[in-house]
Amino acid sequence: MSAASRLWHRAPLWRTCVFSILIFTALTLLYPPAYLTRAIPALQPVIDRINRTLGRTTPAPVPDTPPLPDAPPDAPAGQQADGAGAPPAGPGGTQVAAPPITSDLSGAIPFAGRILPLPAGIWHPVLTTQSGPHGELLSNVLVRAEGGVVTGVVIARGSTQSLPLSTVDAMNNGCHDDRNYLSRLVTTDPKVMECWFTGHVQIEGQPLSDSVDIQTAFNRLHVLGFPIPYIMLVATWDYAEISADHGANIENVTILLSPARKGTMTLPAPPDQWMKQLLPKNPGAERFVHQANDWMEGWTAMLRRGFHGTLSAGAPDLAVAARDPASVMNAD
Repeated sequence: MSAASRLWHRAPLWRTCVFSILIFTALTLLYPPAYLTRAIPALQPVIDRINRTLGRTTPAPVPDTPPLPDAPPDAPAGQQADGAGAPPAGPGGTQVAAPPITSDLSGAIPFAGRILPLPAGIWHPVLTTQSGPHGELLSNVLVRAEGGVVTGVVIARGSTQSLPLSTVDAMNNGCHDDRNYLSRLVTTDPKVMECWFTGHVQIEGQPLSDSVDIQTAFNRLHVLGFPIPYIMLVATWDYAEISADHGANIENVTILLSPARKGTMTLPAPPDQWMKQLLPKNPGAERFVHQANDWMEGWTAMLRRGFHGTLSAGAPDLAVAARDPASVMNAD
């Protein structure tokens, strides 16, 4: 027996270390962390081949992915969500698809048989879902990033068939929460429920939502290595029309905007200082909230036109109205 063989048989600890290294190397290739593929680009083709062999098209969420809110992002921080502010998923289950996040979208896109206007900049699809007993509820999650940091997220839900009127009551609840920065009820037609409101949500330190689309979308962003500021301003638009069968056709659009300095995670106020009553003590945060409120006053007209299909992606007034405060914020 050679000296190398004698050493191998007499050193069980050494053998254990060798096997452990091999096992962890295999696990790293099967479930690569985002930072590793960014640091070593040459690994990406190998990992892509492994994913194709296993039938995976997107990276699997890592076990330590922090959960996103139990409150939907269309509610202020800390609000418990029992589906309020967003249409509930039906018992028919939810179909989830993760399109290529490298696709670039801007202006306005088709959505649920209507048109969804997008705030300024280039947006990327994160997740689409279809739910309800007959697949009548669609959702689309999009992300915008600058300097590698998320500056905005759009979560749109829309019906392709009429839904029960109880859905409208659930949507309307969010417009009457006194924790909102601002709430607006738009009553132009007795057959229409329209409202919008702004608030904030903490991305870290609490679960973000119990909705499948939001949880899965933010998990995907986390796995893909997208840094998200700890506080995001939330602007929500709810719209419902009574249909001929006495149900309701609905759309719910929630927009998360980053108040952080461009390309950074630096906020104008600490995460615990964004409650409505504390804003006067934090001028930077208060200024951003006022800018978001002013922007939503005009942006809701674009959302309404998109719902009725009277908006085109190249409309000059759309380009002007699309300039949300997170897209025009300078580096100061």
